Amino acid sequence: MSDHHNDRKLQKGISRRAFNLAGLGSVAALVALKAAPSWAAGEKLTYYGFGGMTQKAMHEAGLAPFSKATAIEVVEGTFGDETEVITRIKSGGAGDLNVFANSGFEMYKRYVDLEANSELNEANIPNLKLVSPTLIERLRKLTPNGKLSGVPYNYGTTGIAYNTKHVSPEEARSLGFKLLWDKRFEGKMALSNNAMERIWAAAVHAGQDTNNMSDTDALMTSLREQRPLVKKYWESGAEVMDLLAKEEVIVADIWSTRATALKKQGYPIEYLEPEQCLAWMQNLFVLKGSPMEPCEKLLDFLLKPEVNFDYCQRTNNGSSLDPKQTEFPQKLKEQAGYDPSGTFAGFSIPDGIYWAENLDRFETQWRRIAKGA
Repeated sequence: MSDHHNDRKLQKGISRRAFNLAGLGSVAALVALKAAPSWAAGEKLTYYGFGGMTQKAMHEAGLAPFSKATAIEVVEGTFGDETEVITRIKSGGAGDLNVFANSGFEMYKRYVDLEANSELNEANIPNLKLVSPTLIERLRKLTPNGKLSGVPYNYGTTGIAYNTKHVSPEEARSLGFKLLWDKRFEGKMALSNNAMERIWAAAVHAGQDTNNMSDTDALMTSLREQRPLVKKYWESGAEVMDLLAKEEVIVADIWSTRATALKKQGYPIEYLEPEQCLAWMQNLFVLKGSPMEPCEKLLDFLLKPEVNFDYCQRTNNGSSLDPKQTEFPQKLKEQAGYDPSGTFAGFSIPDGIYWAENLDRFETQWRRIAKGA
């Protein structure tokens, strides 16, 4: 979900993306939000991301070099979570927003349903041929005519981090998602405050199909039972990292990007990707009404292997490029979830249509539970 998140996606109330933009302050972001469209001159685009380390990485690895190479200025801004974009569109339009970091297939489908999707001229994006065909086809299925509005860029998973002083790798593997319901860790557990991630975990724990749940009431009951165990429903990747690093919690669900960062820093943390753990993809989406050729030029630049790989290494994300067509750096091959086949067959990916149709309902139910209902 994005760091998402790669702060991966948190929906309403989630701010892995409620970040402070490193190097681009919130004031600057606000100015950008209110700026009048200037793309008509063909010399300026806007790009919005989730802020923090991912925005900094995108600026340094992609956007600044693009502007230098093409003389097309990219005005950068951020949003706290993607529902802000949805709200803007519903209230009359996206304003000056052109290209942005879109988290997940279900959010992509929402823009399609709002008829805010553009139609890319793929001939203007030759590097698109380097992207995993599996991911591209998944996006095509979300529009009636199969036209792309965005390009897959990176991915990661939401798995489980645990402190190895208290949990062995063997025990973690044997328990899987049961770790998140283990009463031994009462008061020592942190979970994301993201409806999709909470309900996804509950569905796996209950043995239900995560893309076609048969009894969501039972899942909500399970989440209520889990709540007393939780010290904190975290709101950002930085927050859960801090909780784990200080050993205030010893078990947490976490994005693969953040777990990798903790391991690199030497903390006694291991990362488990249990069977059916959620895999999220981040796309670079172009909104309807944007100047298409400059946007397509930007996407093509960002899909250059050297640019994409630089971004992914800076953020600990997986690359959406196809390993069968491009030689990956060794560091990316060693990251969690690397799939040399490029098919993502071993991943558990949300069905964009199912989650887009049900997420609002799940969100409402989850918010009640999070508040103690």
